[in-house]
Amino acid sequence: MGHHRSSALLDRLLVWSLAHPIKPLHGVAAVVAAVLVVSLIRVFLITSVAPWMLFIPAIVAAGLLIGREAAIIASLLSVIAASLTLGRLENPSWMTVPQWLGTLLFLCITLVLGLVAAELRFAFARQTQLAEENARTSQALRERESFLASILASSTDCIEVVDLDGTIRFMSEGGLRTMQIDDPSAIVGRPWLDFWSPSEREKAGVALARALEGQSTQIIGQAPTMTGTLRWWDAAITPILGADQRTERILSVSRDITPSRADEAERRRLSRIVETTTDFIALADAAGTVFFLNDAALELVGLERSVLGTIRLEDFFAPEEGGLLQAELLRSVESEGSWSGERLFRHFATGETIPVLCTLFPVTASDGTLIGYGTVTRDYRDQKRMEAQQKLLNDELSHRLKNVLSVVQSVAAQTLRQADDLGSASQALSARLVALGEATAVLTASSWSSAGLEAMIHSVLGHHGTIGERFRLSGPPLTLRANGALAFALALHELATNASKYGALSCESGHVSLSWSITENGPEARRLHLVWQEIGGPKVSPPSRRGFGSTMIERSLQAYFEGETRLDYHADGLIFEIDCPLDAAAMLA
Repeated sequence: MGHHRSSALLDRLLVWSLAHPIKPLHGVAAVVAAVLVVSLIRVFLITSVAPWMLFIPAIVAAGLLIGREAAIIASLLSVIAASLTLGRLENPSWMTVPQWLGTLLFLCITLVLGLVAAELRFAFARQTQLAEENARTSQALRERESFLASILASSTDCIEVVDLDGTIRFMSEGGLRTMQIDDPSAIVGRPWLDFWSPSEREKAGVALARALEGQSTQIIGQAPTMTGTLRWWDAAITPILGADQRTERILSVSRDITPSRADEAERRRLSRIVETTTDFIALADAAGTVFFLNDAALELVGLERSVLGTIRLEDFFAPEEGGLLQAELLRSVESEGSWSGERLFRHFATGETIPVLCTLFPVTASDGTLIGYGTVTRDYRDQKRMEAQQKLLNDELSHRLKNVLSVVQSVAAQTLRQADDLGSASQALSARLVALGEATAVLTASSWSSAGLEAMIHSVLGHHGTIGERFRLSGPPLTLRANGALAFALALHELATNASKYGALSCESGHVSLSWSITENGPEARRLHLVWQEIGGPKVSPPSRRGFGSTMIERSLQAYFEGETRLDYHADGLIFEIDCPLDAAAMLA
């Protein structure tokens, strides 16, 4: 019990001395003081004991508490002090021979004791240092283990340790959560390959075989969770090597990349759209410098991809509109989120102005900070051409309708003016409007640009008799010009109506010969000659007064065909002739 107490006291003294090291000068002073105190005790208090014994505790204490140098100094000073207390002046050599021998023996013993004490101090210090280092190492190991354990627990990666036979030995907590596994024992000892989809097992098996050979492999594939949810994984399969550099186990770290695969698929889809679209797509940084143009954009404005980084958004606009980008459009983008409208781009090679439908929008970082601008712009040239064509057609239709209405108005006025009563006026007007409608239908079929002569004849005269029997046609293919087609149709209608009432069509034996020919006196002197001749009808005599039909036939056709007309009431049948320049009335089909 006393031994344990003294040992504990010694340990505390050593710990204290190591924690409070004494400077060398202070240590020498302490040794001198201790030897001096022991010498005084020897001289005044304990004179009967051999002096050497009194100095041993001081020498041992100096070695234990201060160190080797202090122990050596204490031994030498103790020998000197002991010699001084033993010697006598009357002795020629100060001390007797036995005393000198005892002193030398004392010096050797104290040197050994002091050095042993100093070594004990050093050993204790080393042991204390090693104990502290072991404690620090153990603490670091505990902290590392705790850190690694927290990493494994918090990581969403599926971390697995696989034995050489391909079975799972360990799976991290994050892996259990990601794989939707409630009972860890359900997967320990199961083949690692079984967790992959059947279509991926061959690839996973190759990676496992390479890991057994000491090679690392990365694979991407599909594997279902324990609940059957199919997910994409990016797995790194790495060998765990032993001291002999042989594979002892295999580490598999799998990351769920299902969301990124979906994002990648969407990016690929958008990339295909950008690459294949005919729309102009451009991206610029916040300063307006363009860093991306798709192929359609390069083609639309006549640029090469090498201009990227040197061209700005406003450069695409026509000179008269370039200032609008900064002044209005980009401000609208920043304040309203986007801008859309019609603008004018320019072709860099030809200078052509290109009408476009332009949409500008901001490009922002994840925190909402503006980092650039984008535009999706559509070439509007076809649309503008269509609009111009539609306007032209509308204007033309308006013009034609006005012409038709003018003709209708004229026909109605003439009919009503020359009719004997409202009944006959209504009947005559209806018949004339029907003829006018038939002619209009023929013109509409050719967009009011022209009308085939035979088609017009068939359309108007078909109501009055069979073409080929009652009406016998002959002549080359011709196309009537639109401006005279309506007047010609009304003239045919009036001639056929009169023939049905009074002429060749009023009897079964009669018919009408309608012929036309072209006289060639050079390309600029070609003339059209058309003859309407009634044959086999009753005798004809001139009318007592000129009606609407004869007036319209002669005057209208003269005006539209720029030629001469002749209406001959021949006794054997009515003859009507037109002689005019071909170019004024028709053109060769």
